[in-house]
Parts: sequence; structure tokens; C-alpha cells
Amino acid sequence: MKSFKFCLIFISLFYSVQSLAQEDSTIVFPDSTKVMNDLYLLASDSLQGRKTNTAGNEMARNYIIERLQKLGVSAYVQDYTQPFTFGVDTIPAVNILGFVEGFSGKHFIVISAHYDHVGMKDSTEIYNGADDNASGVAALLSLAEYFRDNQPENNLLFAFFDAEEMGLQGAKHFMQSVVMDTSRIKMNVNLDMVSRGDKNELYAVGTYFTPFLKPLITEASKDKSIKLLFGRDDPMKKPNWVTASDHAPFHKAEIPFIYFGVDDHADYHKTTDTVDKINPNFYLEAIHLIKDAIENFDANLDEIVYGK
Repeated sequence: MKSFKFCLIFISLFYSVQSLAQEDSTIVFPDSTKVMNDLYLLASDSLQGRKTNTAGNEMARNYIIERLQKLGVSAYVQDYTQPFTFGVDTIPAVNILGFVEGFSGKHFIVISAHYDHVGMKDSTEIYNGADDNASGVAALLSLAEYFRDNQPENNLLFAFFDAEEMGLQGAKHFMQSVVMDTSRIKMNVNLDMVSRGDKNELYAVGTYFTPFLKPLITEASKDKSIKLLFGRDDPMKKPNWVTASDHAPFHKAEIPFIYFGVDDHADYHKTTDTVDKINPNFYLEAIHLIKDAIENFDANLDEIVYGK
């Protein structure tokens, strides 16, 4: 019954978004059909909460890889996958790494979102994780498609990290591995919970450490209805989100980062974080804002320095 309910909700959201797009024929990004379809699939009951090292997590991984292949986004590593283990129990996990080559091919911007969530409780309650973080993953797929068709100046690595919910393990492994010379990474843009605009607000966290980025993000938001907020990154103030998600290992390495996300809501890490709570108009506009911000970062990457 729950899956059928989600299906009806998805269809309703789909036609609502499609009608909005038809009213304005200039809307070409993001593709509302693909974004909402990806979101619905990744947050469906069949994936059982996508917990690391479960069948549902593997299903999510296979889906993401298949989508990247169909989009024509290159694999950065063989089969897109970066397997690793962590913890005293050597829990297996897998990062997914896609790649779009830039004109210069010199530096990298890593654009990330974690695809795992917290799974199930008592084999009956599913933590679907629609906002956290199916929303970031679906947005990342949309961004990968856009930049495949609109080549950036710098290389873009699209990192779908695993085991974020178990201590940012995927991002930590990526930064500690030899898969990339981290000196070539000039910035991280991390997406974690970007679809629940209950107050029509989106945070951009990280400009405390890199003030140069603030006007670039403000410029990207000026034609949007979303209220863009800065903060949550001052070490002397709370709440502080500097170590809250996969941008933390980049920050530790003194790599500039911007973390896009909404404020915590009543459904955070609960079984009620489901597709029917998503605000599609806010979500699609947030993806557009993030895309515009990345284009600004890409155009100014040589000037972006940690601490300035």
C-alpha cells in the first residue's frame, strides 16, 4: 500500500512540474521528468533505505551507474566504482566516480552527494531518505548531464559517496586514496538535503573560510525565488555544519568547499522522510541555482583560495 501511495504522489508531482514547465518554454534545466523519476526511484521502498553493505544500497549503486552510462558521463575509475572497507569489522562500501573533462584539464572541482542512508528498523520500518539524500543524488545526476553537454573550463568529478551516515567514510577514503592527486582538487561542492524548502530557504555553508565565493553564489541566486542563506560555518557559533557531511574531509585538507543544504526538518532521519514531503518547485530551482553557482566557480577557479 505504501509503494502504491508513493506512486500516486509521484505521478501528481510529475504532472504538476510538467505543467509549470509547459507554461514557460524557456525552462530546459533541470529536466523535471528525469529529476523526479530519479528521486522517486532512489527513495522507493524497494531500496529499503540504502544502508551501506545491503542489497538496497547495491541496487541504488547499480541504478546510479546505469544512469551515468546512459547519460554518456565518463567513468573516472574502472566501472565507476571505488571499493573500500572501513572500521574494525572491515565493512565493505563503494564510492561511484563519474568524470567530465574540462577545456584546460588542469584542475578539478569535486561535486559530491552521498547515496547511502540508514536502512531499516526491525525489518519493517523503512527510512526512505528522500531528502537525505536521494535529493542530492538526483541533483548530481542532473548536473552531470548538464556539464556533459556544456563543457566546463576545469575538470568536474561527480562523486557519489557511500557510508556518509556511518561517519563520512566514503569521502574520507576518497581523500586518503591514491585515485587522485588531491593537489589538483581546487574545490568541493557538496549536496546533502536540497529538496525540502519548507521555508523556501537554502543554505550555502563554507564562505566563512573562503569569502571570495560569497558574491559568486549571490550572483547565482539573484534571479531565483529561493531565499539563499549563508552561515552555519563560524567556528565560534552554533549550529555549525562544517563537519556535518562529506565536505568535512575536504575542509580538513584546506580545500575550499560549499555545502548546499536545507535546514533540519521534522522528518530528518525518520521513516517520514518520503517523496510526498518534497517541494518540487523549490527542488528544481535549487538545482538550477547550484548549477549556476558551479559555473561561476568554474569560471573563477584560479582565484579561489582557502582562507581568502
